[in-house]
Amino acid sequence: MLQNKYLTAKGLLISGKIKTLSELLDIVDKTPFSRDAKTTPERFNKMLAKPDLFRMADIYNMAQAIGVDDKLVLDLVHNECVKWRRKKK
Repeated sequence: MLQNKYLTAKGLLISGKIKTLSELLDIVDKTPFSRDAKTTPERFNKMLAKPDLFRMADIYNMAQAIGVDDKLVLDLVHNECVKWRRKKK
């Protein structure tokens, strides 16, 4: 079942229909995804709350878990950082 969610997320990411991490997490379950991305659920929650904590390795691991190009996930994280910085002002 988890694999099906990743396949769905992969298709939507490639087609450009997913533009934010929250949209991605509406499809894949956060806790198993964080573990597949080689981080703990606690750290993943911290990164979601403060997106500038994401490291390149986190982005690469997330992309690998879903099976997409790293740049697609990088763009999602970048969008979250931009949104987060606007909220801080």
